[in-house]
Amino acid sequence: MNATKIKIICLLVCLVISGLCAYWTRLGQTLYLNEQRFYMNELVSSQAYAIERRLSRSLSATSILAQGVRQAGGLIVDFDHYAKEVLQSVGGVSNLQLAPAGVIRYIYPLEGNEQAIGHDILKDGTRRKEALLAIQEHLLTLAGPFELIQGGIAVVGRKPVYLPSETGERFWGFVSALIYLDKLLNLTELASLEEKGYSYELSRRHPDTGEIQTFAQSRTPLTGENYALAIQVPNSRWLLTMSRAQLMPKWRSTIGYISSILAGILFAWVAYFILHQPDKLRQIVLEKTRLLEDLAYRDHLTGLVNRRYLSEQLQRIITEFNRYANSAVLMYLDLDDFKRINDSMGHAAGDALLCEISARLNACVRSSDIVARLGGDEFGILLLDASSVRDARIIAEKLIATTERPVLLGNKEFSVSASIGVTLIPADGDSDVAILKNADLAMYSAKKSGKRNFCFYDQSLQTEAIAKRQLEADLLVAVKQQQFVLHYQPIVDLASGKLTGYEALIRWQHPVQGLLNPDKFIGVAEDTGQICAIGYWVIKEVCRHIKQTEANSEPSCWYSINLSPKQFKDPLLLDTIRNIVNVYAIDASLLEFEVTESCVMEEVEDAINTLQKLKVMGISVAIDDFGTGYSCFSLLKNLPTDKLKIDMSFIHDLETDINDQKIVQGLISMAHKLHLTVVAEGIETKGQQQLLISYQCDFGQGYLFGKPEPKTSQIMLADKLAIMQNTLSVESPCKDPRQLVPRG
Repeated sequence: MNATKIKIICLLVCLVISGLCAYWTRLGQTLYLNEQRFYMNELVSSQAYAIERRLSRSLSATSILAQGVRQAGGLIVDFDHYAKEVLQSVGGVSNLQLAPAGVIRYIYPLEGNEQAIGHDILKDGTRRKEALLAIQEHLLTLAGPFELIQGGIAVVGRKPVYLPSETGERFWGFVSALIYLDKLLNLTELASLEEKGYSYELSRRHPDTGEIQTFAQSRTPLTGENYALAIQVPNSRWLLTMSRAQLMPKWRSTIGYISSILAGILFAWVAYFILHQPDKLRQIVLEKTRLLEDLAYRDHLTGLVNRRYLSEQLQRIITEFNRYANSAVLMYLDLDDFKRINDSMGHAAGDALLCEISARLNACVRSSDIVARLGGDEFGILLLDASSVRDARIIAEKLIATTERPVLLGNKEFSVSASIGVTLIPADGDSDVAILKNADLAMYSAKKSGKRNFCFYDQSLQTEAIAKRQLEADLLVAVKQQQFVLHYQPIVDLASGKLTGYEALIRWQHPVQGLLNPDKFIGVAEDTGQICAIGYWVIKEVCRHIKQTEANSEPSCWYSINLSPKQFKDPLLLDTIRNIVNVYAIDASLLEFEVTESCVMEEVEDAINTLQKLKVMGISVAIDDFGTGYSCFSLLKNLPTDKLKIDMSFIHDLETDINDQKIVQGLISMAHKLHLTVVAEGIETKGQQQLLISYQCDFGQGYLFGKPEPKTSQIMLADKLAIMQNTLSVESPCKDPRQLVPRG
């Protein structure tokens, strides 16, 4: 190739590489800017959410205070103590105020706020409009931000309180929560972000003038490119705007384009160098490649591949198994007593023996298989496309036999034996390291059994898999032979202590292992698809039992049955339940089905449709183990359910854990607002029962009332519960159970 063509090619290379690098530089800048813009949007969103969440939590204090006023019928006795507890539970509020007829009479804490006592809100020109709006709308309003009489800038959450009267309701006054603006903003990251070069501005549209009012901002002003997000507050909307001085430093672009030109020049120089010496370079590359491959993958004594090559092939086989499903076998071979020959005949004789054994091993396997020297007197034999364990056994026996044939070293014959560990790929490991390690362990097991032997790797998971397969087979027989029994756990009305229902819990009467709880076999039933047959057996058995209790003239109780997620999605569920109810001719209202949160979260519309049809049949529906899954109240309000069951994990430490107390009390309150009754699971002590009664929980179940057991006489159980209720009434120190735990 002449010099002119080489120069043209090098020039084109320079232009192409420079253009590509410049393009990537530009693309990188664009991606960086987009990333920064996305980050800014997320940043504004997170800070706005922090303000809105903190403000909402702080303003909840007004609802608690208003409830206290209504319960007290006016002014709260010992207001300071009550307000102190509210401030401690809510947080973020500077003080709480009571303003009967709009005049501030009580403030806690009073220190520093004395000037506000006696202030008439309805006559204050700056606050009258928002106060009248609160009275008119019967809603919480947010006044401010504005400067306070006692100093400082704050917002005030003001909630009107109405008390019942003969003519309906009468306006009593306001309860207010004062939140200093600087303390509210300190709960966000705005201050630390300002130190990092970010600017922000918090504004609103003034309700009287309609003008934009900026009430908080950073020391540095906003730049041209800023990001804003609205914060919804009661009767108003704030706007948080943020920006950063410079999203993209100019020096990055300059360096990128200079690097593009340098890269083009460098590639052009490389092309020039290569084009001038193509043949020589090609020859050098070929020679070096062969040399490197020999150094990297060959054992120079035996000519076999080494451990590194074998490891790479193992990893390739494992990686490609999912695509081609080609199984393989690795044998880890170790010569027995090789050290004896090395010590007696010298290393030269030992090397000669290794070379002879290597040749014999190669001759025992196919050309497609791999024989590698792993080090010392250890060899690895990789059998590709091995079809069965029987084939591996035959090859192992063949390898041991060929190794035992005498080897002539000098004028003497020597015989050695071999121990082999066998692993199946990929069953015995998911990486080359694991396969080699497991094969090594199997080889040592063969040595321990007397040498001149081979041993397959035996992992603990194999035993577990065998046990699981046996359990699956036993479960199939159990379904056919109906080896299951039902135990019933009582559910009582916590207020009266009376028996109201049972939860039906399945047990497996295994012919060998005895009585098994559901956690031992339900997972296997789900995996094998037997869960639907088991679930329908439970429904039939419960209906049969209801029919029997009616025949015995026992009091009627409802029975709760758990539906598994797979059974809940069964298209034959509704027809099967309807047929079972009709066959046994029972009152469907005595049945209740429990479903978990996860059942209804995956396909919400189908779940709602199924629940509605169950309700049409007269069957009740309960959400089981609430609080351990998604706990989505926004979805719960749309579900056609009757009960909510609080998981026992919240009940276990209820007497000692204040967080559990708050959660349980909140769940019960929210459920009642959604017109749901509540069942608490796992009640074990009278203290737990007393707390739940104080929280107005409807029903309870647990070992305190009775363990799951075969059905006994309802009359005997009712008598036992009555005695427990009388004991609870005597032991309780409070006439009003709501006095057990402070409300709010």
